[in-house]
Amino acid sequence: MAQKHSRLIWVILIAIGCFVGYLAWQSQETVSGGRGPGQPVAVLTALASYQPMVRDVNALGTGIANHSIQLTAPASDFLVELHVSEGQFVEQGQIIARLNDVQQRARVAELEAVLVDQRRQMARLTNLATTQATAQSMLDEQQTRVNTTLAQLDIARSQLADMTIKAPFSGYLGLRNVSQGAFINSGTVLTTLDDMQTLRVEFSVAERYLAELAVGMPIQVTNAAYGNTAFAGKVSAIDTRLDPVTRSVRVHGSIDNSDLRLRPGMLLNVQLQLEKREALQISEKALVPQQDRQYVFVVDADNKVKQVSVQLGQRIPGWVEVISGLNVNDEVVIEGTQKIRDGATVNKVGG
Repeated sequence: MAQKHSRLIWVILIAIGCFVGYLAWQSQETVSGGRGPGQPVAVLTALASYQPMVRDVNALGTGIANHSIQLTAPASDFLVELHVSEGQFVEQGQIIARLNDVQQRARVAELEAVLVDQRRQMARLTNLATTQATAQSMLDEQQTRVNTTLAQLDIARSQLADMTIKAPFSGYLGLRNVSQGAFINSGTVLTTLDDMQTLRVEFSVAERYLAELAVGMPIQVTNAAYGNTAFAGKVSAIDTRLDPVTRSVRVHGSIDNSDLRLRPGMLLNVQLQLEKREALQISEKALVPQQDRQYVFVVDADNKVKQVSVQLGQRIPGWVEVISGLNVNDEVVIEGTQKIRDGATVNKVGG
């Protein structure tokens, strides 16, 4: 009985060994592609070529109006005029509102009348002074009265002008916060005024890019409201200081917004273009790293490959710049590099 069990165990072990050997043979066949010794290896190739090397920095930004203010009441009084149509475009200098200015007008009229009388007295004393019929001190005192009244009149006219609220620049009015006829206090916000023809976008860039930043660099922004639609602009200002906490610098860009699709306060995805130049590039899949060097397999006219060391430059997703080691239109292997060695013959199945 023991001998039967022993023979059965040996049979099972032999069967397992044969099965493992078969699997190993199948695996070797798969790796080699079923080719015989010396047969070409099927690979995919591509040409080294000059292409635009674009380096971008992505950031989140906030839309800011080119000019933006709150229109407030300069004094406490009744609001007698209000010309606010929400969302309306107004020109610079256009009247937005007027407070009750009866007292200010009366004060201006009073001082103007006083000034006329004082100037008449000044003229009479001047004539008398030419005949030495009056003292020079009286003429000087009258001149002081005229100057004082002129100063008071300037103040009164300024106070009268303050009762009329005008648009300091052209832009779009916001929501109305008060009604005509209401008594409002000094500092009450009537509405807002935004110049949105040009939209500014504020975003931050890490300090490691500071040396490359420059005014005029192109930017593109997108917003969830408009999907993949990109709005082009340029860098308009770079802050003189860095944030000591985030180690980043604030950057402002300007975008033409004449169609008013973008609004202040929007969350914007900003793409800042740091560099754009023509560079010799290959696919990253062609690289064969060995220790601290990078190699590629170059295919010659006889479909034989040569392993060549290359010096790399900038990288962008999927592509890498080749500084030395390759020439334009050199054909390199981009798929199948793990199956070939220096001097192997290849069969190009694509390129």
